[in-house]
Amino acid sequence: MENIENSKISRWVAAIERARPGSKNQKKLSYLIRLATRPKRSRPSVNIDKLEKLAKENDSIIIPGKVLGAGRISKKLNICAVDFTSSAIEKLKGSGCRIVSIEDAIKDKASRIII
Repeated sequence: MENIENSKISRWVAAIERARPGSKNQKKLSYLIRLATRPKRSRPSVNIDKLEKLAKENDSIIIPGKVLGAGRISKKLNICAVDFTSSAIEKLKGSGCRIVSIEDAIKDKASRIII
């Protein structure tokens, strides 16, 4: 299980590093790397109800941690996270949300980080 987690983080960091040169969002990308490479217990976990409260319809959201399935969501969002629980994936897809790759989330200049 540890190797799977490490490979997810490695892919995230590699994608962010590729996007950093020449990017206007240097600080944002450095912040994402710092959050995503924390020890697993220190990484942010976000419940779906927090997304419902903080995000607007069609927002692009980056979560440098895990999305948990507590709560309900009625908005359609584009979400990128290091990991998702199975119940979170089920609820997000059921409400019409798209789960996107870190590369796609970085390309969207309007994407927001929620921790």
